[in-house]
Amino acid sequence: MKRRNFLQLLAATGLTAQMPVWAPRAEAVAPQNFLVVVNASGGWDPTSICDPKGLNAAYTDRSDRFGGSTNSVDLDANKAFGPIRWSAIPEGVSNDEAVRQRINDQFDQFFNTYGNRMTVINGINTGTNNHDTGNRFVWSGQDEMGYPSLAACFAAATAPTLPLAYISNGGYDFTDSLVARARASSASFVTEVADPNRYYDDIGFLYRSANRSADLHDDVRQAQAARIARQLNNEALPQRRAQLERLLAIRSETSNLGQLNVQLEGITANVLRDDNWNAGRANSLKGQAEVVVASMAAGLTASANLNIGGFDTHGNHDANAYPQLGDMLEGVHFLMAALEYAGIANRTTVVLGSDFGRTPYYNSGNGKDHWPVTSMIVLHPGSTGGRVFGASTSAFLAQSLNTSTGVADASGQQMTPAHVNRALRDLLGMGSASLAGEYPLPENPFRIFT
Repeated sequence: MKRRNFLQLLAATGLTAQMPVWAPRAEAVAPQNFLVVVNASGGWDPTSICDPKGLNAAYTDRSDRFGGSTNSVDLDANKAFGPIRWSAIPEGVSNDEAVRQRINDQFDQFFNTYGNRMTVINGINTGTNNHDTGNRFVWSGQDEMGYPSLAACFAAATAPTLPLAYISNGGYDFTDSLVARARASSASFVTEVADPNRYYDDIGFLYRSANRSADLHDDVRQAQAARIARQLNNEALPQRRAQLERLLAIRSETSNLGQLNVQLEGITANVLRDDNWNAGRANSLKGQAEVVVASMAAGLTASANLNIGGFDTHGNHDANAYPQLGDMLEGVHFLMAALEYAGIANRTTVVLGSDFGRTPYYNSGNGKDHWPVTSMIVLHPGSTGGRVFGASTSAFLAQSLNTSTGVADASGQQMTPAHVNRALRDLLGMGSASLAGEYPLPENPFRIFT
């Protein structure tokens, strides 16, 4: 639809005098910075990744597995980058030494490659072992329902008018109607959205014949726009009107969705999945990353959720958790490679987290159950040298921490996801935004990033 036709439709609904809350491409400002959240769905085990405890025999009264220890492999002094520590890979992961080596390399490469920009946050007390509550608390800072996710808040605070301001592939993504949430998990989806009249395999164009003797595409688009205009004319609720206005904008030529496809083609041609790092690994997460980075590079998206499941390891923990953790780290590496190619890595913050942690001992099925203590990992372009803030006890319990240094302090406070989200808001420049007042988090926050 041409811009003049689009404006005529707006005039028909009485919107031109006030102008909608969205802005067309010529007026919408692409974000200066970006946020990507990586959700490890199901409750990951921090002691199997960034807060290892080793063969500590801390729970002989609860488990006869591995001597009542938290992990089935001892601490390895070589698994370190400055103060950052990560787990060695147990033999119980696989009988195949090549598999264990692959996961070992995924761990080592990730922490050694990104340690300079990494902040590991340990000893976070979620106070729950319920998936929904933990997921909500970790990603919004509020355990009760009603708070939007960190990524939704970021999009709403920085670029709410973009056509795909907030892309979600799962995890906690409640928006409280602050911003539209888009699902865009595959390249085929992007192609369909960017060019619905594309040539499809050997069938021909979807809305016109190959020789162009019949072309229904313009008729379809005008019918869609007219329908939305009628809905707008009859809609009294402001939030629903705003969402309809955004939909009308996205379907206009000014939304620039075609540029998304251009960026995606560049990423898929130049940042090859199998070259980063293993062929055939983490393809789902890598596919999500391709679309998200392309949309950010096209100036259409401010924030996104990436999601990877498989962490609810009530049975055979080592054999299930470690390969999935390795693939998650590989997927995040691919995300970083794509961001570098797109030229926006130095403006993008990446946050890794999960519902909660897992028990610091093994159950009778060599699995681990739900546990309230967890960790988060933040990759921030302004970080140098790597940092660990906070700590759990040697038995993987939450403890009081000094709010400035993060070290154990009996006169300090226990750190919760509310404190972490408050610090992330400040890191991302959202601490003084009006949204912070609408969704308040604790005063006197922990100085995690300063």
